[in-house]
Amino acid sequence: MYSAVTVLVLVLPAVFSFSYVTAVAANLPTPGMGLAERVAQYGYQFWQALLAVVLMREGRQMMFQPSAFKTAEGEAKFLAAYDREMKLWPVPYEEVDVRSRFGTTHVVICGPKTAPPLVLLHGYMATLTMWWPNIAAFSKDYRVYAIDVMGQPSKSRPDEPIGSAADFVSWLSATLDALELERVFLVGMSFGGWLALNYAVAAPQRVWRLVLLSPGGLLPMVRQFTLRGMIMVWFPTRPTVHSFFRWLGFTDRAYANLLDLVCLGLRHFRMPIETARVMPAVVSDEALRAMRVPTLLLIGDHEVISDPARALERAHRLIPDFEGELVPGCRHDMCASRHDIVDARVLEFLKKAPIDERASAARRSVA
Repeated sequence: MYSAVTVLVLVLPAVFSFSYVTAVAANLPTPGMGLAERVAQYGYQFWQALLAVVLMREGRQMMFQPSAFKTAEGEAKFLAAYDREMKLWPVPYEEVDVRSRFGTTHVVICGPKTAPPLVLLHGYMATLTMWWPNIAAFSKDYRVYAIDVMGQPSKSRPDEPIGSAADFVSWLSATLDALELERVFLVGMSFGGWLALNYAVAAPQRVWRLVLLSPGGLLPMVRQFTLRGMIMVWFPTRPTVHSFFRWLGFTDRAYANLLDLVCLGLRHFRMPIETARVMPAVVSDEALRAMRVPTLLLIGDHEVISDPARALERAHRLIPDFEGELVPGCRHDMCASRHDIVDARVLEFLKKAPIDERASAARRSVA
C-alpha cells in the first residue's frame, strides 16, 4: 500500500502539471499548476517522513530484533502446521533452543540419556518434523538430536546470516558445543545430507560415523530440479509446492500437512538472502578421497534429483571407508515411504562402530 501511494504521489501531480505545457507556452492561465508542483515537490518528502515516524513508533522490535517471519499471522499459521506435524512424533521428546552467533537453533531430543548421540539434519525446507517415521527406531538405542537447520523455515531463528558452506560448518560446530556433544553419529537427508557430508570433510574429528540419505553434493542436480524449485520458491502456492513434491515422489495423502508446512514456510518465513544463495555444490574428488569417516550412502533406485547409480558409483570409488546401496521402489521420498528398509540399514551400519567408540560417545553425550 505504501509503495502504491508513493507512485501516485510521484506520478499524478507530474501528469497534472504536464497537462499545462501548451497553456504555459501560450501564456494562458494555469489554475492549480503551482499547487500541483508543490505537491510533487513536497508531498513525496512528507510521505518519506511519515514512513520514518511509523517505523520509529511501531517498528522498533523489527529493527533491533528482526522476526524470523514476515508477519505475526504468518508465523502463527506456520507454527500451527509445525505443531500438527509434531503430533505424529511417536516417542516422548523434549525441545531446547541453543544460542550461537548465527541465532537460536531449535532441537528436539529423545531417546535414552545414557545412549550414544545421533544427530539428524533434515531436507531443504522440511524441518525436523520430517523424521517422525524414523524416530521410533532411531531413538531406541541412541540419544537423538533432531535439529532445525538454521536459516530455513522452522523454529530456529537466524541472527547473523549463514552465507557459505563454511558458515554451516561453524553453525553446526557451535550447536554441538552448546549441546555438549564432542563427537556424534551424523545422519543427513537431501540438503541435510550435503550439510552432513561437508561437515564430515571439514570436521572429521567430531563424527564417529556418517549416514547420507539421498544427499546433494555427489552429482550436479538435474535441470528439472532447478526449474521446478525456482517456480515453487517464486510462486509459493499449494499447486506449485505439491507439484514439486509429487515429482520428488511424495504422492501419498499422508504428506499433505508436511507440504502445507513447506508452503507456509516459503510464504511467511524471512529467509536471509545470503542463506538462500547457498545451494549444494558438488564435493570434489580430493575431498572425498581424504574422507576418514566411515560412511553409509542410501539412495532410492528411482531418485530424480540426480542419477542414483552414478552417485553411488562415485561415492564407492572415492570414499575410502564406504558402504552404499540403492533402496528399491522409491524416489526422494525414501525416508518415509521405505522407512522400514532405511531404518534397519542405518542402525545396522551404526552398530558396526566398535564397542569402545559407542561407549565413548555415550559418555560424552551424558557429560
